Amino acid sequence: MSPTRALVLLDCSRGAPAQELSALWERSGFAERLQRLGLGVCVWGDLHPLDGPWRRLSSAPALGQELRRTAADALVLVEPEQLFLDPGLVQAGLGAFDPGRIDCFTQWEHCRLPVGVGVRALAARTWFELGARSPQQAFARLRAEPAGRKFAYDVRQRVPFAESLLDARYGAGLGDLLRGAEVETWDLAGFSALVRRDASPAQLAALRYRPEGQAPRMDERKMPAAYGFESPECAEFPTYVMFDVTNVCNARCIHCPQSIREDDGSLPEFLRASEHQSLEVFKRVVDECSGHKMSFVRITADGEPLVHPHLFEMLEYARDQGVGPVGLTTNGSLLTERRAERLLSSGVALVDFSLDAVHPETFREIRVGLSFEKTHRNIERFIAMRNERGAGVKVVVSFVKQEANRGELEEFRSYWAPRVDEVVIREMISNVGLNEPSENLWPGWDARWPCAHFFRRVVINHQGRLKACPIDWEQRTANEYVADVGIFDQWHGDFYWTHRMQHLNDAIAQESACAACPDWAGTPWELGYEKIVERLVHSEEPL
Repeated sequence: MSPTRALVLLDCSRGAPAQELSALWERSGFAERLQRLGLGVCVWGDLHPLDGPWRRLSSAPALGQELRRTAADALVLVEPEQLFLDPGLVQAGLGAFDPGRIDCFTQWEHCRLPVGVGVRALAARTWFELGARSPQQAFARLRAEPAGRKFAYDVRQRVPFAESLLDARYGAGLGDLLRGAEVETWDLAGFSALVRRDASPAQLAALRYRPEGQAPRMDERKMPAAYGFESPECAEFPTYVMFDVTNVCNARCIHCPQSIREDDGSLPEFLRASEHQSLEVFKRVVDECSGHKMSFVRITADGEPLVHPHLFEMLEYARDQGVGPVGLTTNGSLLTERRAERLLSSGVALVDFSLDAVHPETFREIRVGLSFEKTHRNIERFIAMRNERGAGVKVVVSFVKQEANRGELEEFRSYWAPRVDEVVIREMISNVGLNEPSENLWPGWDARWPCAHFFRRVVINHQGRLKACPIDWEQRTANEYVADVGIFDQWHGDFYWTHRMQHLNDAIAQESACAACPDWAGTPWELGYEKIVERLVHSEEPL
């Protein structure tokens, strides 16, 4: 790969910098650092006095002409406020940027860097393809419509998570800190030394990045991003927590890894702490969640949750702590009338019954070991009890499309739609390569997109460990025991950050469980179980 030939654009479109900033430019050698970044420097917008042979541009055609004149293959965007712009860091990043393959390179979003020490860069061909009126509009369009585009995020320069939340650009917070302070070097190392040595807690708080409005997706600092967290709360702490409470099941469904994977010799397990079986893990997680806004707590399993001896105690503990809404996913076969009574009073907001068939013979072929008549009777009774009590519990039934039930989909939908709140039709996924998935229903993408699971939820597996992937039956994406390391620390720790960056860069490590997984194609960003919950539960709160 040949070195990137970049044209540097100093974006002054938001108004001329203050006179104090002009003095800081001179003090920090800002102009000289700009010149080190590429083929030349142009100014977009109102030109402020700054030494150097800058060309002033004010229109997209003028910028296009300059890109052609210089034969630049990339456009590097710099803001006048970037006093700690780090040329070495930028050049190292651009050295790995291939504008022929990558549309956008960034040292801002998702990176473990303070805002403003690095740059954003756009391939010149992408600038012409987008037809944007300004560089800011071009980047906004990429964030809004990332389909088929390739993004590259700098993973080589890192600071601790707390420091990556800081904004190194000139503003009220940095201006206050710089008064009377000695700056060793005007780069990442100099900024880090400055804040570690001189910043008070109040000044550190003032240096935190402040988002400008809310974006559809964002990074950990709540900065708008093409892919990322879908709410400010989720950027701070996962708002969707899923419990796989056991690996024990009373069925051997033909599409489920419970029946098709090789026996790994592991013993039946129920949600436990790292050393003993108890409610400790569940309560610990619920207690941590109680300090955060939650969109959904889902009780499910690598098996059947109703076999867990403490299931109702879990549901009731979450209710008593005010954590939720809580949903239960079950095959319904063990839902006796007594259990239905307790479930209705447990505070659960949603119950999802996995059925997959409308005819007895099909049900018996797919859901091996279960009785069609008993299961249907249990579900119908639960719905009747809910209706009699006027309970707000939402009822969902689901259908996984596969060869055995081909042709029953519409009949299934017609039967259950008048009886329940939602009929969910699911594509067959591979469960990370353990079975054959359905054909991809979202064609037209010519490049892999990042998996949303790393940004949307956490799973607490039956071993009491935090797991990233809800369909990882072999526990290859399991991380620390939550009894040892809490959710917040894991959510912002190296494990999640590393995996997110691999997915964002489409550079997944060969040893990763994600490397050969085809299920990303069945996980489009605009869909997801939490979308159903939002529509059914949150639209009618309080329950």
